[in-house]
Amino acid sequence: MYVTYFDEVKSQPTQGQNYYFVGGICVPMNKIMEIESHLNKLAADLFGTSDLTPETCFHARLIHFKKGPFGKMDFPARLVVLKRLTEILAEAPVKRVYVAIDHNLLKARHKIAEIAFAHFCERVEMAMDENERTILIGDLDNQEFKNMISDFARYRTKGTPWDWGIKINSIVDSVHFARSHHSRMIQLADIYLYTVSHGYGSRKGGFADAYAKVLQEFNLFPTRYKVWPRD
Repeated sequence: MYVTYFDEVKSQPTQGQNYYFVGGICVPMNKIMEIESHLNKLAADLFGTSDLTPETCFHARLIHFKKGPFGKMDFPARLVVLKRLTEILAEAPVKRVYVAIDHNLLKARHKIAEIAFAHFCERVEMAMDENERTILIGDLDNQEFKNMISDFARYRTKGTPWDWGIKINSIVDSVHFARSHHSRMIQLADIYLYTVSHGYGSRKGGFADAYAKVLQEFNLFPTRYKVWPRD
């Protein structure tokens, strides 16, 4: 049994970021505590506590832009934190899944979140072996995902919403949500999406360039992915 933790990165065409990303990590239930222990140790080293609070939350955006609990950390220190998180992600025994939808090439742009989420469900389904099952847990603060609970129920009964859609048999129950600062695994999913979106080259500046070199040290190739309209 797996638990799939997922998040999203919105497209920002005015800033050169044309893709809307949905992605996450499928974690074997018997490995969750092991992975959490690595993240908790890093939190304790950095903040003096591993308690799950907004002040000990790992968010790639906050690390990148020197915000929140990382507001007093200089460039090298923040890069070390992000490298350690990337190492934990790369070494974790998880399945990695993502979808990237090009906002500028999509006619129904108002449905981009729904379309990306449907493709993500398909890729999670494909990532599961015949006898494997998973549930989905997303960030409670993401209103767009919360609106898709009824859509997901239809995917399970009727398949995904296009002529070539597939039945969703391996994702059980409904879509569940938790606040990111209450879940180290959602935080790790956030880090994963940061690594994915970083590979699409929209981030500029010294920190982005330095992290691009860090990424070269790790193998984060996805278990399943979809890039629309390229494939």
